[in-house]
Amino acid sequence: MLGQYYVRPQTIAQLIIMATVPLALAAPAALAGLAYLDARTGFSYDCSWLGAGLYGQALTTIKEKRDRLNLFYQLEDHALGKQANHIFLIFEGRQWTYKEVYQTALKYGTWLKTRYNVKPKEIVAMDFVNSDIFIFVWLGLWAIGAKPAFINYNLTGKALAHCIRVSTARLILVDFDIRDKITQEVQDELPNVQFQIFDPQLEAEAMSTKGVREPDKVRTDDKAHNLAILIYTSGTTGLPKGAIVSWKKILVGAGIIPPWAHITKQDVFYTVSPLQISTITCLTEIVHALIPLFCCRLGVL
Repeated sequence: MLGQYYVRPQTIAQLIIMATVPLALAAPAALAGLAYLDARTGFSYDCSWLGAGLYGQALTTIKEKRDRLNLFYQLEDHALGKQANHIFLIFEGRQWTYKEVYQTALKYGTWLKTRYNVKPKEIVAMDFVNSDIFIFVWLGLWAIGAKPAFINYNLTGKALAHCIRVSTARLILVDFDIRDKITQEVQDELPNVQFQIFDPQLEAEAMSTKGVREPDKVRTDDKAHNLAILIYTSGTTGLPKGAIVSWKKILVGAGIIPPWAHITKQDVFYTVSPLQISTITCLTEIVHALIPLFCCRLGVL
């Protein structure tokens, strides 16, 4: 009849098969094509960097508005939360949980305040090799609102005196293992600076101190570009130059490295680099362990 068509069932089955076979072949081909384009353009790599950078920037903005730029608060959140008993720090076979590092940081901070009258925003110079004590002094200073200046432990003589002078610190804590670098010449150049060799007796004194959590007002920092740490250039073209590492640089850097490097909570992140080195990667080796999404363990060699 005009206008009517009849299709046999066998023909319908053939049409279905003809439609599905090309699709089954097209999907892998499309995926292979996308993979090829990605390899040529690096699109997924760029997206990873961009996403991590946006996360770090957003985190910084939120912390600035809440006046929580100081990373002490992140350590505190972990120490009092679900991460409390998770391993945070590993050094020479010893391990410390987030809670233990937090408690130790409070001890060191209280000790620095009571023994040396360290004030909020004050810069205290640190001349230490890599160790657990380096971490404890660093976080202890942040706990009381003070700021560390990381001195290169290889420096001696005029270069060492110059870096201490640039920091404006009135107190420098020196690792017991490099005490010989603090010569009389260096001390004579800085008569207003107190040089304190951090020997086992002082370590025991700090650890026996009852840690007190200072009120939030001592850690206030209203701008993300405010100084968090003072570091130095290598000094290859002259004397080392001081450089400000802001809270923003630390937080954005810490937001970029872990997702880009695919670091997870199950990973142990070891550093063999001197902790005072001025690269953002070295700084984030400890800071990324404090960022909520990652919380991996930090190993120091």
